[in-house]
Amino acid sequence: MKFVTTKTETSLAELGREVFEIKGAKAATASKNAQAALREANPHIADLKKVPAGTLVVVPDVPGIKTASAQSPGEVSAEMISRLRSALVAAKRIIEKSAESQLQDAEATTSLAKDRELMALAKQTPELKERLSKIAEHAKLQSKEVAEDKQAQIQALGQLEKDLASFSSE
Repeated sequence: MKFVTTKTETSLAELGREVFEIKGAKAATASKNAQAALREANPHIADLKKVPAGTLVVVPDVPGIKTASAQSPGEVSAEMISRLRSALVAAKRIIEKSAESQLQDAEATTSLAKDRELMALAKQTPELKERLSKIAEHAKLQSKEVAEDKQAQIQALGQLEKDLASFSSE
């Protein structure tokens, strides 16, 4: 999958001709398939007859149709790169807050499962004792999974930041 930024106002049909290499006897069918794929991959574009200049367009992989090398990554606008960087910063904050909240929930669950009064009651009720043990185990597992997920997500954002840097000369 590639991304391009339109240089001038264009239509979906023109865009399809620019970003895909459509040739041969089945060009009409291939063109329709390419346009359908562009339409599906770009729901953010409201008017497909007039795609504004500067619009970021997702160019999906379409079986049987090669993508043209219409634009180099260096042609992504500075404004778009700035917006994407801001989005990555916001995503990182959200991931960190979400992980923190989930860890607090798991810690609160563990704390409640080990509450003295509840443990005293659990001694009298074997089912409750077993259930509290399972709850504490689940909370411990949840804490571990949250930490692992956070690490993987932050690592993925780091890779996205590196990829974004390759689009920019800043």
